Amino acid sequence: MPKVAVYALAWSSSQQAYVLTEGAGSTSLSIVLDSPAWFAWLSQVPSFAFMGKCGSYTARKETKHGDQYWYAYLRTKEKLAKKYLGKTSNLTIARLEDVAKVMRADRTTDRDTSQERPSISSENKLRSSIKTVNTDTSVKLTPHAPPRKQDDLLIPLLSTKLHLPRPRAQLVSRFQLAERLQEGMAGVLTLISAPAGFGKTTLLAQWLAESGMPVAWLSLEPGDNEPVRFLSYLIAALQTLDPHLGAVALTLLQMPQPAAAETVLTLLTNDMGSHGRDGGDFVLVLDDYHVIEAKAIDHALTFLLEHLPPHMHLVIATREDPQLPLARLRVRGHLTELRVTDLRFTPSEAAEFLNQGMG
Repeated sequence: MPKVAVYALAWSSSQQAYVLTEGAGSTSLSIVLDSPAWFAWLSQVPSFAFMGKCGSYTARKETKHGDQYWYAYLRTKEKLAKKYLGKTSNLTIARLEDVAKVMRADRTTDRDTSQERPSISSENKLRSSIKTVNTDTSVKLTPHAPPRKQDDLLIPLLSTKLHLPRPRAQLVSRFQLAERLQEGMAGVLTLISAPAGFGKTTLLAQWLAESGMPVAWLSLEPGDNEPVRFLSYLIAALQTLDPHLGAVALTLLQMPQPAAAETVLTLLTNDMGSHGRDGGDFVLVLDDYHVIEAKAIDHALTFLLEHLPPHMHLVIATREDPQLPLARLRVRGHLTELRVTDLRFTPSEAAEFLNQGMG
């Protein structure tokens, strides 16, 4: 079967404009909104995702009695909300935003009503849904993934996973390793690979505290193998640097039918490119990456590495090498590696640790 094109119309806070894109690669379409070209485009497409200032939904065209009409669809918990948008000739940006505002108000009313009479059964359902989200690794981040329940999208992110660890007291200074980490900023990826107990996280905390480098930190857990959850945490980590980073990409992830990983990462990369022009160099740290086993996440991270903005650097701390194109990065001189032989204490460092750290 031929692939159906996926379209998205989203408000970009960084560009202060609506961005119309097509396909997994998020190819931008040069169409002036509310113009004749816009209405001509609407007459040719069956649906598109709308992420506006007032809310998000999927706009779909339906034929009734020989005429074509547009409707807005949004799944909320067990309910599929549907609102009339109008004929193609009436589908302006103002109309799209008005319907988004109405659907958001309806969703808020439904949520308030459901909270008036809490019951034991509803609490058990909520606990069950949380357990399912934390353990299920079968969700595929593709344009044609089955719609997810809104409950899945309301699971809060744990903010402590985004906190940079504090350097430990009486820490053994490792100036040579810190210098190598700083030099690695000229490349794309720094890989710190060694078994538990070799001080990977401690070294990173020391280097970042001393260098003052802006950092987005993410400590990973086995539950992060679900691609949508991983990308949501990744965006949340970057938003500790700038709360506007990845806003449109995050909206795409929160749709009942999430967008393709490449679409999300393309929008995110574009946002990071805009951030770099104002904010300078920064580093993204993924700690404990060895817990990630999902190939979809490895593929997503590979895409990010291949399109990383020049002012951004990725650092991965892991107990085993990830399934990433390390050989290609190594040949190109884009990879800095710290391994067991590098992290092992020298005699003088061991003496300092035993005398000062252990007494």
